[in-house]
Amino acid sequence: MTALLAAVALVFAAGWALGSIGGAAPGSAGRLAPGPALRNAVDTADPETAPMGLVSTRAGYTLHPVRTVLPWNQPTEVAFTLTGSDGVPVRAIDGGATAVDVAVIRRDDAGYEPLRATAGPDGVWRAPVTFPGAGVWRLYAGFTPTGGPALDLGADLFVPGPFGPFTFTTEQRTATSGPFQVRVDGELAPGGSSPVFATVSRDGRPVTDLEPVAGTGGAYGRLVAVRQGDLARIPLRAQVTGAAPAGRSGPGIGFVAELPSTGSYRLFLTFTQGGAERTAEFTVDAAAGS
Repeated sequence: MTALLAAVALVFAAGWALGSIGGAAPGSAGRLAPGPALRNAVDTADPETAPMGLVSTRAGYTLHPVRTVLPWNQPTEVAFTLTGSDGVPVRAIDGGATAVDVAVIRRDDAGYEPLRATAGPDGVWRAPVTFPGAGVWRLYAGFTPTGGPALDLGADLFVPGPFGPFTFTTEQRTATSGPFQVRVDGELAPGGSSPVFATVSRDGRPVTDLEPVAGTGGAYGRLVAVRQGDLARIPLRAQVTGAAPAGRSGPGIGFVAELPSTGSYRLFLTFTQGGAERTAEFTVDAAAGS
């Protein structure tokens, strides 16, 4: 048990994942039971200069999870407050009571899941979720306080259960999401702007009835890049916005990427068809000189 706890602490300190989406095979992994050292971990990055999503406090605003230990593989909810420098929950947020961009991702870059959060009268934001794998998860909350800067804060959550590291290939530009096949094209140029295109097909045929994704301002997709290693989150800008709810488009969705550095990024595309929202995952490298 002592050796196991030491191994867990080492994995957490290195920022590696603790958890596999489907759980570990019997006898192949231990169980994660976060202790005080894990629960009391704090951000070490400079909150004013760190990339978005890495710190829980920035510009005087703080993300406070109500609970940091949540169950594995059963319906639960993520609950948190967003407070100002006075410690009072912020209620004036551009976009209203559903305007916070909430998502969770496991620390090995697996299992990114956008969430629908709603603010309650007590100032607590709540979003239903089922964690598909045990481990350490990162909670993101992106928002713009009225009169303030655009922010993306992050905090760690802990999901006890069977776990084992999960690895990805270095380059993966195609993915399957339900009955759909999705591909991303475009080179990522760190430090500049890069066009990125996602193409959705089904059974080899282009999908031309993609619907605007909720919460995007009328875009036909949402594409988010998460940098491997530190989990900095960088939303990509949709080239087409303002579509009416009844609008339809496809098979291509255009975005503009502005990535801060070289490295490997996980890309997570959210698109909607037939009223169902789906997510596809990719791995793309941003190399110098791209």
